[in-house]
Amino acid sequence: MSQTDRFRQSQAMTLVELLTVIAIVGILLALLLPGLQAARESARRATCLNNLKGFGLSAQNFHSVNGRFPTGGRLPVDQSGRPAHGANVWVELLAFLEENNLSAVWDHQDNRHNVAGGPHAVGAQVIAALICPTDSLPESVTELTAAYSASPPWSRGHYGMSSYGGVAGRRSVNPGGPPDFPGISRDGIFFLGSRVRLADVTDGSSQTLLFGERYHEDAEFDLRRPAVLPGVAPMAELGRWSYVANPGVMANATLHSAVDVNFQAPPLANRQAMDDRVCAFGSGHPGGANFAFADGSARFLTETVPLTHLQTLSGYQDE
Repeated sequence: MSQTDRFRQSQAMTLVELLTVIAIVGILLALLLPGLQAARESARRATCLNNLKGFGLSAQNFHSVNGRFPTGGRLPVDQSGRPAHGANVWVELLAFLEENNLSAVWDHQDNRHNVAGGPHAVGAQVIAALICPTDSLPESVTELTAAYSASPPWSRGHYGMSSYGGVAGRRSVNPGGPPDFPGISRDGIFFLGSRVRLADVTDGSSQTLLFGERYHEDAEFDLRRPAVLPGVAPMAELGRWSYVANPGVMANATLHSAVDVNFQAPPLANRQAMDDRVCAFGSGHPGGANFAFADGSARFLTETVPLTHLQTLSGYQDE
């Protein structure tokens, strides 16, 4: 063997050495990836928290101009069937969320009864601040078809989605609810027909929730939905920011605290559990969800927070 050949052989990497290098690289990646993923999630959670701070500030600015917080929802048809005018918390906040163009073209005096919005309609527009970067939404615009519409079909059409909702109260079912729909809770700031003033918030603005997150993933809910809640859209299609057409507005623009943060429908869930899941607070953030408070602050609440405490925060006149 020549000296040149011996030199080349000494420079070549043996199979054992190659496998050792690959193993070391694999170990390093295994150590680094969780940290990188955690850093990315931390950034997404911070973005989400800033979104909620913006909602709180927008609601305060709305209150300064109008002397009250936005309404949780107004229906386009009242109890007697007479036409009225639809709105919800997000629609009323458009101009205060720097969505002046959408606010300008939204006809606040229009009767929304039986209006089918196309993919380019005002209500189908995507508002970036209403989408949490950790949410599992497969589509930011969904179409509500006849299969999921009420009768009469008030609400067919395209809708932009939202990862957030105004806090309507403790439960979706409350005998003391408003007269038009007595089954809907009204102890939160954004209940159906609400006109809550800051002076009404006797619990203290720093102890009263304004907005919370909604999570669009629940395999059991989607599996059980046709049997238990026929006519209700899949979880990924709930949370339409412009939905104002019927009592279902309470499952789209608002949320409640009947169950814990990050509640998922249990196996073989019954009707009550499914109803509670529709309006539950939750997120894709590990361990909890972000919330905005009436004083303009925003905080992360863990999923281990006692339900009684969460429900106290959801009401504005508990004390």
